[in-house]
Amino acid sequence: MIDIERRKKLALHLRHLSVGLISNDDFEENLMDDVTYGWLPEQYYRSEEAKSDDKIIQPMLELCWGLYDDTRNHKLKGTDNLPKESLKVIARCILFLQSSQKYEWPYFDTNNPLFKFSLGEIILTILSLGQYYRDKRKEKELAYAEFQKLGNFEIWPFLNEQQYKEQLELQLFLKAKLSGTI
Repeated sequence: MIDIERRKKLALHLRHLSVGLISNDDFEENLMDDVTYGWLPEQYYRSEEAKSDDKIIQPMLELCWGLYDDTRNHKLKGTDNLPKESLKVIARCILFLQSSQKYEWPYFDTNNPLFKFSLGEIILTILSLGQYYRDKRKEKELAYAEFQKLGNFEIWPFLNEQQYKEQLELQLFLKAKLSGTI
């Protein structure tokens, strides 16, 4: 399922956050109102809606959550400014969210494995002096490397160059700039 309306709202809020127009708290409030059915972005995966949702929503929420410090209210300006490389990824994400293209990457949980450890795994980590955690982290790193090979990861969330170029062509404001008329 592709939910154009929620994609566009997420794209708008992400753009406002990334250029410092709104604070991280405003961003989360906006998402809760317009995108996540009242769930905080980092908790949306628990919702019933997440199970049958547009496949791009959860990866985007996870990407967004990593952009800011959720322990304080701030805008992404000054010392909290995002690096240029992050802004390039965000621009591609917004471009994808503006599309009606199906998200074709499989889901990959990018969270640290420690966040999902059971009590038994925490005890095992302590008893093994951290070795159990290091092994799990290494497994996740290897799985992530395999995940990146499933498409052209340089243009994620697009799967391949053709999809990316097609969407660039559809964006009139980008098309004019790319052709040199602006």
